Amino acid sequence: MRIVVVGGTRFIGPHVVRRLAGHDVIVFHRGATCSNPAHIHGDRMHLPSDLHGDVVIDMICMSEREAQISASHFRNERIVVISSGDVYRQYDGLLGRYSGPPDPTPLREDAPLRENLFSYGGDYEKILVERTLAGPRTTILRLPAVYGPDDEQHRFAAWLRPDAKLDPKQAQWRWTRGYVENVADAIVLAALSDRAAGRTFNVGEPDAPTEAEWAEMVAGRRLEVCGPDSSGRLKPALTLNFDYDLVTDTSAIRRELGYIERISRKDAIAAAITAMQ
Repeated sequence: MRIVVVGGTRFIGPHVVRRLAGHDVIVFHRGATCSNPAHIHGDRMHLPSDLHGDVVIDMICMSEREAQISASHFRNERIVVISSGDVYRQYDGLLGRYSGPPDPTPLREDAPLRENLFSYGGDYEKILVERTLAGPRTTILRLPAVYGPDDEQHRFAAWLRPDAKLDPKQAQWRWTRGYVENVADAIVLAALSDRAAGRTFNVGEPDAPTEAEWAEMVAGRRLEVCGPDSSGRLKPALTLNFDYDLVTDTSAIRRELGYIERISRKDAIAAAITAMQ
């Protein structure tokens, strides 16, 4: 099978490419470094006319315009597009852009989506990506908070500091996570399974411990839970409304495609911490 990977050189991408060993894989990317011998440099806004395959895994489709270009260029391929759990209305609640009652969790794939677009500013918007590419040939994968070696967001770093503390609301908040290699396995599974066509799947671990429980697993100790500082103010990062858990239901991809984590959470956390040292 000929598989085109758009992106695929950072964080999750190299794991995806390695798991596709044995297939005819072409990595199309803009960078200068790629471990795959069959790769093409270029701008995704100007896809080469001969860049085609049986399946396309679009790792870096971030805007409506990029999705339009992919939809137009890859008219005959099956497309697996990487989306995010930030499409759900619950995410707007976390950001303070939605004040209605929290939606029931875990959030299934048919849970309400955000009504407000462009949460981060700029043209990034996975909701528009999904709308543009949705169809019988497309698989949409909504990823969780992905952790592991080479995580550019350094999700665990704050918990490893000696003075690390948790806000009381944050301590009880829940967020679906996924280890980078396990998430890559889910992407490859969807790419190789015709049953995934036309489907949207949440990806992530089957349960979502609280932030306090995650911090303890990472730091090896219970972090102190404390309120605002002496001025009565919370740090900027804690202005989020932690009444809105970002827990997704990941049972569909397990039930329909047979997905299961290859690497245990214990081993995943150990690998992530080792990579930070």
